[in-house]
Amino acid sequence: MLTANAVIILSLGSCTKESLPLFVNSISDPLQYPVTINNVVGGRWIRNESGYYVSEVPGVLSNINTSNHAANIYLVANGNETLINHSIPYMQGRLWAEVGGGSLHLTFFPGDNIFPFSYLVFKIVIV
Repeated sequence: MLTANAVIILSLGSCTKESLPLFVNSISDPLQYPVTINNVVGGRWIRNESGYYVSEVPGVLSNINTSNHAANIYLVANGNETLINHSIPYMQGRLWAEVGGGSLHLTFFPGDNIFPFSYLVFKIVIV
C-alpha cells in the first residue's frame, strides 16, 4: 500500500494541469472483510442493580466500519468457539454480547447468584 501511494504521489507531482488523472481514490474503508479480532478479554465485570454482570471492552471496534457489516461475537473456551450474539446458557447462567459505539458489551446473568469466572476470552468477526 505504501509503495502504491508513493507511486501515485510521484506521478501526480509530474502532472501538468491539463494531464491530471481522472481517477480519484474514494475508498473510505480499505479493510478486507471479514475482519477478525482475536483474544478480546472481558475482565472487568461489574454487577448492576438488576443482578446482571456487565463488562465493556471500549474501542475494540473503533477503527472498523461496522455500519454496513454484521458482527459475530464468539466465546472462546475449552477449545470451542460459541456464538453469543444472543443469550446462551453458560455456567448456570445466561451470557450474551453485542457491539455498539465501537465497543464490545458483554452481559452475564448468574442463575444461582454466583459469579463463576474472573475473565472470558472472545473473538469478534465483522462480516
